[in-house]
Amino acid sequence: MRDKFLVFALFFAILSCSEEDLPIGLYDYQVERLLSGQSGDKTWMQIVSSTDCKDSLKLLIESASDSLDIFEIRSALDCNVDTIYIGKANASKLIGGLLFADSLVFSDGTYWIVKQITSDFLDIQRNGKQESYLHTLD
Repeated sequence: MRDKFLVFALFFAILSCSEEDLPIGLYDYQVERLLSGQSGDKTWMQIVSSTDCKDSLKLLIESASDSLDIFEIRSALDCNVDTIYIGKANASKLIGGLLFADSLVFSDGTYWIVKQITSDFLDIQRNGKQESYLHTLD
């Protein structure tokens, strides 16, 4: 009876280990999908403590064929909207793999460090400053 239990336990141990070769963490393309949304474009509103329109900053992130197009939507002093193209970016990969490393790398060589990302929250380090964003529906 004990031998049957050991064989049974060994069988389930081997079966449970079959998924362990999957990496822990997010793949680079999953981060790009979180940033650009299921429809291919997503707007992120910066979390600021002021309600003044001149402090309003949004990121519009669109999925391109093999990268992301990132735009900054900023309100001017007169509350008019100005859209600035920041550039094409890709989610960084760990060397020799597909797992997301930690940053968005732009085609000009600049980068943003992604501190945290979910489908509704984005926390990045950009130009030496920490910025947090929430997903908006517009």
